[in-house]
Amino acid sequence: MTNAQMTLDSAIQAHQRYLLKETDEDLTSAIQGYIDVIQNNPKEQSAYYHLATLLHKKGQIETTSAIEQCQKAVEINPNDANAHIYLGYFLSLNGEFDKAKSEFMEAIRLKPSSSRTRLALAITMLEKIKSETDNKSIKDYTNLLYWGLTGSVMSLFDKASIKMFVKNIKDDLSYAKYKAAGSFLEKIKSDKKAYNLYLTKADNSKKSISLYERMAQIAIKKKRYDIAFDCLNNIVILSENDPIRLVDAIEFVEKYQSEKTDTLIDYYTLLVNKYPEVSKCYYELGHLYLKKEEKINALSAFKLALEHENNNPYYQNSLAYAYVQLEQYDSAIELYKKALEKNPDNEWSSIVAQALAAIYHQVKGNHDAAISMLQNALLLTNNKAQIYEAIADIYYDTEKLDDAVDYYNFALKEDSENPKLYSRLAMAYWEKDEIEKAIIYYSKAIELDSSYEIAYNNLGVVFLDGLDDANRAKQYFKTATEINPDYTLACFNLARSYEALNEKIQAAKLYQKSLNLNKIKKELDDLIIQERLYKLFET
Repeated sequence: MTNAQMTLDSAIQAHQRYLLKETDEDLTSAIQGYIDVIQNNPKEQSAYYHLATLLHKKGQIETTSAIEQCQKAVEINPNDANAHIYLGYFLSLNGEFDKAKSEFMEAIRLKPSSSRTRLALAITMLEKIKSETDNKSIKDYTNLLYWGLTGSVMSLFDKASIKMFVKNIKDDLSYAKYKAAGSFLEKIKSDKKAYNLYLTKADNSKKSISLYERMAQIAIKKKRYDIAFDCLNNIVILSENDPIRLVDAIEFVEKYQSEKTDTLIDYYTLLVNKYPEVSKCYYELGHLYLKKEEKINALSAFKLALEHENNNPYYQNSLAYAYVQLEQYDSAIELYKKALEKNPDNEWSSIVAQALAAIYHQVKGNHDAAISMLQNALLLTNNKAQIYEAIADIYYDTEKLDDAVDYYNFALKEDSENPKLYSRLAMAYWEKDEIEKAIIYYSKAIELDSSYEIAYNNLGVVFLDGLDDANRAKQYFKTATEINPDYTLACFNLARSYEALNEKIQAAKLYQKSLNLNKIKKELDDLIIQERLYKLFET
């Protein structure tokens, strides 16, 4: 056997394996094998039409190029029926039905017993009839019926068809045997044996998809999520990114391995490539990019979502949030307003209104607009405590303390066990010089949360600066620093209490510690601490 013949046989075997299992490895081997055959023996016509078929399937050549390759095969050997069959097939794909029919008829003349040619000709006649909107020929219908019936009958005696059929049946039966045995093992609770059985048969072919599905189910049941992920990822690859398989993989990762942000981005990107018109994919991608703090990518994804569904309030809200992250507040305001106009859900709209109010208050300094937006939010929700608190905070920041007190009390009626609200109310009373009420409400905050270091610190300030009781104050400051050793302000206030008690050495140590802490968390101006420290030992 010559080297050229051995190369051809090797290419044909890889081609047959690919037809049975559809693995990329076999496809690549077959393509390279046929190329080698043509290089070694340019007169081997079969290599041309086989290569054209595989390259076309892989998307590396257009139909016209495949036709040229098959025409070359026909020129080399006009008596090769297969060359005419392949040429007819590609001519039919190209819509040249009459030329395709001529090639199939020639193939039938050369090989009258071939059922494949007759069936291919019947399909060509069908495509021709479908393509003709007018003047459909009775003769074409008759030819379609004739070639279809004779092809079907003769397929029972076509050795090539029978051989491929037997190979496929044998392969299918092998998979069915493993699936049946594994299913039995699963029923008797032998999941590990079933998994290993499936693993034995699973390979890189599409027929293994059902085995990987069984393996994934077992892994999920056993909470072996990494293994389940590997199985599902194999399914995605083997199915050539089938959308249904992608969605299954996405749902699994979101449920069990949500930390795999990059994987989810990859899956959604594959979905977008399959269905670029599906806006939800861009929307989910946007949130995944936000999770990774890739703000520009998130902005682009949300914009694409809105391009496909420009009146979707949820997309408008998310894009607005992305603009906020990039400090493009005017764009965010406009989108939040549009989302609120749609009002798809009252509770959701209330949250959007609060986000818009925060921009008005914290960025634009438009406190009236912020309060107005929050008042609207109150009308949309039953969860009012947080909104009352936000309104109270604005009144506190603008020194409208009576209003602040009123709204903190409104909030407490809705959420009476919230220590933060008691602490905020106490602060408002402190600013109003109502010291006794400030002590009552700070104490209530501490009662509800014994680890609330801010309430301890602030209560210490009331006793130190409001009642000149440095001893009581010192105990509260100490507790605050014990709860949070890095609490710069509490450490500074503890130093002040020691200074008030004339314990200058201890005060100096604590002022110095405050300076050191303040380098990490800038809670104070360093100059304030330094001035207190230097004045300790002035005569």
